[in-house]
Amino acid sequence: MRTWPDDGSTRAVLARTNRELLPAVVVALRLGLPFRAPRIELLLDSPLVDDLLARAGEGAATGEPLLISLGRVRATCADDRAAAPIATALLGWAVGHHDLAALTTAIAGTRAALTALRRDDALLTLATAHATKGLEFDHVVVLGMEVGRFPSARAVSQADDPVRAYEEERRLGYVAWTRARRSLTLLYDPAVPSPFLLEAFSPDELGLSPVPG
Repeated sequence: MRTWPDDGSTRAVLARTNRELLPAVVVALRLGLPFRAPRIELLLDSPLVDDLLARAGEGAATGEPLLISLGRVRATCADDRAAAPIATALLGWAVGHHDLAALTTAIAGTRAALTALRRDDALLTLATAHATKGLEFDHVVVLGMEVGRFPSARAVSQADDPVRAYEEERRLGYVAWTRARRSLTLLYDPAVPSPFLLEAFSPDELGLSPVPG
């Protein structure tokens, strides 16, 4: 993101799924970059965060260590599909914070930053390839161009017609690549590049080492 020209050009980070875009949200927050991500739901947005923190506060009031309090809360909601992932995330967020007050303050600060940076007029868009059909951006980064991610192994294996699903994945990849007007960056693990990359580019263009003969 730092390498994009600061000239008012539009930018986009695209991926196969919204979940894969969460690290991009973190980077935007750390860099203070305004962004549009209308379809990305963040755990911090859930009111369950405040509810679980309040429940952890019951233990903290008795002198219970923060991680113990949050672990107890997570155990009580292990079967709750909505609350369990948030309780698990809170445990991760709590590392490095001395007590519940410090964690609560940090969460409030992150929420305030999100409120300031999530803007409909932002030059940076974070979206799935599905959500950008018909749109164009000056600079585009496509994440996850790897085996199992693009094409989605799950989408293909669970489809009634895997061949048709594979072709749809290929078209979706094409949609992502063709959103760029000025520059296109494809991110992938060279050990497992997407077959779509291998169809479109030579090993030299992809920076792949030749297979020993």
